[in-house]
Amino acid sequence: MLTLYHFWSSTCSRRVRICLAEKAIEWQSHHIDITKKMENLEPWYLALNPNGVVPALEHDGNVVIESNVIIQYLDDAFAGASLTPEDPLKRAKMREMLDKFEHVVHANINLISYNRRHVPRVSHLSEGAQRDLILRIGNPDRRQRMLERLAAGVSAEAEVRAEARLADILDEMEVMLEGRDWLLGAFSLADISIAPFLERMEANGLDRLADFSARPRLGAWWQNMQARAGVIEAFAFPNPDA
Repeated sequence: MLTLYHFWSSTCSRRVRICLAEKAIEWQSHHIDITKKMENLEPWYLALNPNGVVPALEHDGNVVIESNVIIQYLDDAFAGASLTPEDPLKRAKMREMLDKFEHVVHANINLISYNRRHVPRVSHLSEGAQRDLILRIGNPDRRQRMLERLAAGVSAEAEVRAEARLADILDEMEVMLEGRDWLLGAFSLADISIAPFLERMEANGLDRLADFSARPRLGAWWQNMQARAGVIEAFAFPNPDA
């Protein structure tokens, strides 16, 4: 039995759904409302994932958290075409990229999304109610970061710096894609890991980053990604409340 606890438009949930589709793995959906109901901060979910984020994967009673860890677990634990390079150096490079996509790309997209998506989402709650919810988060670093944002917000200057860091990563990808269709030559977890964040740049109105005229190889890669059946399936998961 494989159950994915996820939210329909979450970038990290889409990472995992792409991997599930690419590996043709059957799974059961448990949708977590992280907006209106904030089920990700309910005690029962925090018992599964103390970080209070989606997704979380439950497989035969065992729980795996953190989306990049989950996709590596799925590739290791299930049959089908491998999404991890056989070459040790390429494998190391893939792991380096997964780390960068999480701690640079995801972190900076999350920062930019705070004013544009998070603040409107919780505007119906008082500051005290928001603080109470944040204090439920088990990860002390994330909890402190959210408390600081609640107190001071995210400045325009911080958003500019975040956008510059994202541009750096896109420039690196443009260089890597010279003579290749995929980031490591063959399609891999590296391509899966970053793909949802390209869509999120577009959704956040980051026109300078989403304009691929200066990065044509990246533009071609993004078109190829959007045409893959696994990506189409992952992004097509509907909003249950729509």
